[in-house]
Amino acid sequence: MTISVCVVGAGIIGLSTALQILQNNSDLRPWFNKTIDWIGQLSQENPGLAGIHRIQLLHFFEQNRPEPHWKEWILGFRKVTDLEKSLACRKSTINGWCLSTFCIDTTKYMAWLTTRIQDLGGRFQQRKLTSLNQLSAYDIIVNCSGIGAYSLVPDPSVTPVRGQILRVKAPWLFHSCVFEYGEKLSYVFPRSSSVVLGGTYQVGNWNMNIDKNDSKQILEDCCKLIPSLKNAEIIEEVVGLRPLRPSIRLEIEKRNIDQKDIKIVHNYGHGGGGYSFHWGCAIEAFKLVEQLSSESGLISTL
Repeated sequence: MTISVCVVGAGIIGLSTALQILQNNSDLRPWFNKTIDWIGQLSQENPGLAGIHRIQLLHFFEQNRPEPHWKEWILGFRKVTDLEKSLACRKSTINGWCLSTFCIDTTKYMAWLTTRIQDLGGRFQQRKLTSLNQLSAYDIIVNCSGIGAYSLVPDPSVTPVRGQILRVKAPWLFHSCVFEYGEKLSYVFPRSSSVVLGGTYQVGNWNMNIDKNDSKQILEDCCKLIPSLKNAEIIEEVVGLRPLRPSIRLEIEKRNIDQKDIKIVHNYGHGGGGYSFHWGCAIEAFKLVEQLSSESGLISTL
C-alpha cells in the first residue's frame, strides 16, 4: 500500500524536499555541508541545465573580524590581497576574504528541480489555501510554505524580511563581490545572462511592490563600489519576502482533523538561508516522512 504525501510550497525548500522524497535518499549530514556537496555534484553533472557554476567571491568589510568557523568547509579560503582590496573602490575597506563557492542561477535551478520532480512522477497543483487543515485528505502534509506559514500553520513567529534586487546587463563583470560598510550590505553577482545587484533587508516589511527609492539606492551603492555599473542597463527589478523565524522549524506535528489523525512535517523559517540549507533540510524532512511512513507500514507517494 502507498501513503499520499502533499508538499505545500513550490519555493526552493518545497521543490528540494519533494525531490528528496521522490529520490528516496537516506543520507544524513549537517544541512549546510550536505547542500554544498549536492550543489558541487550538480555543477559537474548538469551545470548548464541546473544553472550552477563555481565562482570566486570577494567579501570586503570595514571592521577587522576573526576568520569564520566555516572556512574549513570552503575551497580556497584566504584573506584578500591589497590589489584585491583596490577593486572595492572604497578607502574604508580594510579587510576581506576571498573564497571559491557556487553561484546558482535560481530561475534555471528551480526549473530544473520542477522537471526532475515531474520526471519522477510528482504532480503539481495550484490551490489557494487558508489553513493546512484543508489538506486533511492526505496522509502526510509536508509544510514548506515559507512566509505563508504565518497564516497557514498559523505561526506568528514568522516575520517577513523584504528583499529587493536589480538585474542588469554588465557583461564586463566577472568577479562576485560582497561589501559590508556601516549597516549596509551591497552585493554584485554575475550570472550567465545578467548581473544581480542588491540589496535590501527590511525586517517586518510585507510590501511586495517595487520601491523605486530602493532601486535607486541599490544602484547608487553598487556604483560607489564598482563605478562601471553606472553604464549598466537595468533589465528587471525584483522583490520578495524571506521567511525569518527565531529558528528553522523542522519537525513533526500531529493533528486530529475531522476525527482523522493528520501527520505534518514542517520545514520552514529559513530566512535568507534557503539556498544555503535547502538540500540538507530536504534530507532531514525526508527522514521525518520516512519515519511517519514506517509507523504506518506504508510507502510514500507524491
